[in-house]
Amino acid sequence: MKTTISKKSILFLSITAFVLSLTFSSCSDSEDAITTADETVQIIEEVATEAEDAVLITSIENSAKTTVAAANLPEPAKTVLATEFADSYVQKAQLATDLGYVVTITTDNESRTEETSDVLFSKKGRKLKDNREKAKKRRNKCFQFVFPVDFIMPDASTITLNSKEDWTLIREWYKANTEVKERPELVFPVNVTLEDGTTQTLIDREELKAIKDSCKQGKDKRKCFKLVLPVSFTTPDSTVITVNERADFKLVRAYRKANPRSKKRVQLNFPVDIMYTDDTTATIANAQQLQRAKQSCKRNK
Repeated sequence: MKTTISKKSILFLSITAFVLSLTFSSCSDSEDAITTADETVQIIEEVATEAEDAVLITSIENSAKTTVAAANLPEPAKTVLATEFADSYVQKAQLATDLGYVVTITTDNESRTEETSDVLFSKKGRKLKDNREKAKKRRNKCFQFVFPVDFIMPDASTITLNSKEDWTLIREWYKANTEVKERPELVFPVNVTLEDGTTQTLIDREELKAIKDSCKQGKDKRKCFKLVLPVSFTTPDSTVITVNERADFKLVRAYRKANPRSKKRVQLNFPVDIMYTDDTTATIANAQQLQRAKQSCKRNK
């Protein structure tokens, strides 16, 4: 299949080439001119690559494709998946003959806006620059986890991630347990850092979902309110865990790690005080009132 760069891209490349010629002619005797020229060449090369990749991506997506094994992907593609997407695993790989690959990846990293996304590669395995807004949003990170982060695996073992590089530990577990389809369970509470640098403590999956929904809708990702410390939790064996400061939430997480097969959850003890983002406070008497407060947040966002 023959592909061509759009007229708009050709025009832009012509203009940048003209700018480059002016740069050489006006500053050819200075060291700054060499630096400027090098930077301009780099810009032109990047623009050309992006334009070519955009055409190739369209051609790949519009072409017939056959399913291939992830093990048969080109080595450069496998390297990208093992490093840049260490928090993901290959769900499906497809080849558009003589063009390139579409690799559908799924992640256990819930900081990413979407669980599933596509990564495209050339036929030699070079990752294509996909700058389409929809594609970037699917790969976008809604927040950053504050490590350590814990997962309970399907066999009730636990894996602790102490850095982003440790996401490979989960992938390696599944390589050693190929018959297992169930995904790991994220252990709450977790601390996350938002784009504005603020840290939030997410008590449960409902709060995580609320933040991700705000990401997808382009709204304020901060929680509508937070618990005013100290608060306490009661475990299924009637142990009371008191949280006097944010760091103490790890005690709740530690109980969950130590009792991975327990079906009952650690319960927040009421009444509790909550503080809204405008610094006003309210007293919550029970779980039903807390749920209504969360629902009110959704309506007001």
